[in-house]
Amino acid sequence: MGIPVRFLSRKVGDVVKKVNYSFEYENQTTDHVNVWLANPPETGMQTLLSEEKLAPVQEYKDVIGNRISYYELAPGEQINASYRVGMQVEAREASPLTDEERERYTRSTAMIPVNDEIEQMAAGVTEKASDNREKSWLLFKYMIKNYTYKFPVKARGVDHFLQAKKGDCGEYSFLYASLCRSLRIPCRVMVGAFAMGKHQAHVWNEIYLEDDGWIPVDTSMAYTVRRQLWRFFFSSIQTLRWHKYFGQTENQRIVFSIDTEHVPSPVYPGEENESNHSYETFPLAGQSFTWGKSALNGKIPYFQPMYFYYNAAKPNKLKRTEEALGSWEVEEAGGRRGLLEMRKISGYLALILAIVFLFTSWEIASILFPFPAFFYCLSFWVRKERPIFFSIASGFFGVISLLVTLGFLSEFI
Repeated sequence: MGIPVRFLSRKVGDVVKKVNYSFEYENQTTDHVNVWLANPPETGMQTLLSEEKLAPVQEYKDVIGNRISYYELAPGEQINASYRVGMQVEAREASPLTDEERERYTRSTAMIPVNDEIEQMAAGVTEKASDNREKSWLLFKYMIKNYTYKFPVKARGVDHFLQAKKGDCGEYSFLYASLCRSLRIPCRVMVGAFAMGKHQAHVWNEIYLEDDGWIPVDTSMAYTVRRQLWRFFFSSIQTLRWHKYFGQTENQRIVFSIDTEHVPSPVYPGEENESNHSYETFPLAGQSFTWGKSALNGKIPYFQPMYFYYNAAKPNKLKRTEEALGSWEVEEAGGRRGLLEMRKISGYLALILAIVFLFTSWEIASILFPFPAFFYCLSFWVRKERPIFFSIASGFFGVISLLVTLGFLSEFI
């Protein structure tokens, strides 16, 4: 395969934030690997500003806006891609759904089933609601109250989640979509990642309401913020109050692909002849599934952000994420990125000074400690991440730093 590069540029328009997204995948098997890679799509909240990547064998755009690049990699070959993505605070106005779109986003699928059990559950939760907004809100609260966030999962699929009542962001999103669709509320799954470094995968939903268009709904983040906030306490994510995840996001995430169960082009190879392979299987949507050797009724389950087919008969031994999904990193650009760099430096410096004082009782370390601690806490407050706590912490270390500085200056006056 050659190495030509494609570049695309878009007008910024109403973009208020930019992130840099890089992806790579290397074929470390003994045979060819077929790869389908999802490029960041255009959505109401997201604009693709530029991209630079290895030219694919072919590229196609599906009916819902996903643009998929197809590659055939020989042993040792790799894909490198970089993107610049712009994000809006508020979604651009959406066009009314066509009959085909409405049917697509209310249909039953293997990943998002709509059956008697789902219909009865949704009807029971929303029996007192008067419109789709109220129904989808009641389903949102029901998910947060009755299910627990847990990662990793032992199986993936709505049926398993209903029984275990524990699952990750994907399980929350698949079930929420099933419940909404059972009430004929158009709902889709958004597969992507947080803009906070390497391999911060995430999945959430968007629902379509007649007066608002597509709006985001994130049940797993709402649950985690309400019940397990400690997971994000020192994170660079600007978490919202739990109820705001119905209709908003923190605007620190990108979309890799829209919805699930994609028809691949070219057709996924060898599904019927791969039952005797030596690759590990995993329960997916009620099937014994092998990632990279199986398709879901001829379809790719989801792009996060790639899917592939191994031609090699013998499994390769790689780190799971790089083997199954490729390696990616999404980072904020501009001033917000600079604040993160300041946080990293000041945080490490404060930690080193604390350790030095703990083990040596060196008084200079204790005197210097408040200065990097102040900048560390200040970065959280400026970025509006847990602002109440970190405003107090910034004030505390700021006062101590000021007193230390004044005491130091008094020695020379």
